[in-house]
Amino acid sequence: MTPGDANEAVLAAVDAVYGVRPTDASITWEDTYVSPVAPRHRLEAAPLAERLALHPDISHVETRGAGLLALHLAVPGRIAAAVAGDEGYGRGEMIEGAWADFPRTFENPGFRVRFAYERACAVERRARDLQVPPGDPAALTAPAELRLLGLLAGFDGHRKPVLQLERIADAYHDVYESSREEPTPQHGARVILAGAVRVTLSNGLRRLGETARERL
Repeated sequence: MTPGDANEAVLAAVDAVYGVRPTDASITWEDTYVSPVAPRHRLEAAPLAERLALHPDISHVETRGAGLLALHLAVPGRIAAAVAGDEGYGRGEMIEGAWADFPRTFENPGFRVRFAYERACAVERRARDLQVPPGDPAALTAPAELRLLGLLAGFDGHRKPVLQLERIADAYHDVYESSREEPTPQHGARVILAGAVRVTLSNGLRRLGETARERL
């Protein structure tokens, strides 16, 4: 479930319960997807939470504060599958800013982002070469993986996209470093995660005026 999917789910719930359809649910990522649609449009949050809880990708919905809807996902790993399957995820207006090409060390945030893209591409390439079948995104449950999933989910529409790209890259390096062995069928889920990182970083770099490179 991407932010766009979550947005559509909330809007559909508002339409089903109240017969109106706001233009946007203003989805953001905190510890999960959160929408202020109920208080913003003076709607009762509880009926919306009950309706949204019927969605197959949502385990339950929590109401917070003045009526914020917190959508807890049934399988957080499906964020990776949704992003990896959407080559347009993260596209948008050009971003002001640039990273230096050198030094090519981890002290340079631009290198960390570009290298994370290279690593993600390499994981997908090795998986193809070794014929690793697609994995089950439900296997993405390690703390480092969940942190990365949250950062990916929070990228689309982020107010500081350059900073978010750096965070995604750093989180992916953490995941990658924790699993150095060659891909096997058990690593199929991380191949999906690599695909989500590749899509997000590629489109982020494109918005900065760069062409992502599979090899630096």
